[in-house]
Amino acid sequence: MKTVLFLLYLFVEIAITLPIASAIGVFYTFAEILLSAVVGLVILFNTPFTMKESFEKITQNRLSLGALSLAATIRIFASFLLVMPGFFGDTTAVLLLIWSTILLVGDKIVHKKHDSDDVIDVEIIEDNK
Repeated sequence: MKTVLFLLYLFVEIAITLPIASAIGVFYTFAEILLSAVVGLVILFNTPFTMKESFEKITQNRLSLGALSLAATIRIFASFLLVMPGFFGDTTAVLLLIWSTILLVGDKIVHKKHDSDDVIDVEIIEDNK
């Protein structure tokens, strides 16, 4: 099953990459592959530092562990797709990175909203009788 999925991915990657590469030329195709690989490696190597910041936010109750684990998994998978050559993988990786960012930002907003729910608003009325 894994082999079939890999072959399907390879087929789709080649079917999309060949027309784009022939349209934009060898130099720009090579530049895109090189640039996306560098970006993927930078994301992959920065993941431990990002995780450290995220764990600090978890201890401060500003981020949930579920959102962090899903976003980190998506981010690592996206970085691997960026390192692999091809336009389909790069496009998928960019969409996954956007999804990962939305997960983290959305979770921060939810946690910030829950933090503000703990505030009790009180009005003091003086009675001068």
